[in-house]
Amino acid sequence: MIDRKFELTSLDVDKFKEDGYLVLRNFFSERTIEHFQRLAEENIQRPETNYGSGFSKLNYDIGNNDEQIFDLIQNSHFKDTLYKLTNRELIFTQGLAFELEKNKSSGFPWHVGTQSFGFHQKDDFACTIWIPFCEINANEQRGGMAYVSKKHMSGEFVYQYINLIPDHLKKKKESEDINFEYFSRTKNNILNLPEISGVLTHYASEDHFSIKDAIIFDKYVIHRSVKLEEGSIDKRVAFALRFADVESKYDSFRANQLEYPKHAFNYEGSSDFNTIVCKEDGQPIIDSHLFKDNLQKRIVRGN
Repeated sequence: MIDRKFELTSLDVDKFKEDGYLVLRNFFSERTIEHFQRLAEENIQRPETNYGSGFSKLNYDIGNNDEQIFDLIQNSHFKDTLYKLTNRELIFTQGLAFELEKNKSSGFPWHVGTQSFGFHQKDDFACTIWIPFCEINANEQRGGMAYVSKKHMSGEFVYQYINLIPDHLKKKKESEDINFEYFSRTKNNILNLPEISGVLTHYASEDHFSIKDAIIFDKYVIHRSVKLEEGSIDKRVAFALRFADVESKYDSFRANQLEYPKHAFNYEGSSDFNTIVCKEDGQPIIDSHLFKDNLQKRIVRGN
């Protein structure tokens, strides 16, 4: 579960509130890391579409109903940590894994979780816990992530922008033969034009990670993958757990807006979660048919 030596301080809580992210040192037990790693390695696969092509392998919906993850979620140390950091009750929605190959994979450019958190209302809280399975040295081989504190810039506006794109593409497609490359530039350049990327890189943090370390960040934190460079590690696999506020409500407009690019530009591959989690706009996420058999097991409540 959680390493018995891990302690959350008031300074940690303040830092998460200010930055939107926090590195959790020596957070998980070795046994928990080994379980996450088995889940990832058994389910990860090469991208078959344009989505995730920056990774050598990736997959979503890993461990969504895994009993050991449910045991972790109900662990008092884990619950207490997440509740103190977020000051709210959360529901575990989804697990996923990503693999970077040395000197080849670029991963995702600067982004926020518009795809992973496209199911609920824009203002609903959500967060990710990201867990690497190898040592990451930010000054040498790298291969981790870079992230920008929300005190410098929040990515909330990107959620608004992303939902403007589909109608624009539909109209443009009536008179032009636009392709995936056009869609990709339209989607990503709001954060990844060289000048903008340079500013974000200037203000970004990139940390070292040891085995058992993790990072938690909320859905407005702008972040990107960092290439795994030359060194002794050939591949970097990381696992992630997604959580949303238990009071989240389904947003059918946002979910359906994300569907058009998936089909029009061979961008499928992330997950069908956004469109199948609920049926009615405004429906509480916790009423989803996906959670009815194990709802209480996946809710993180304060102690």
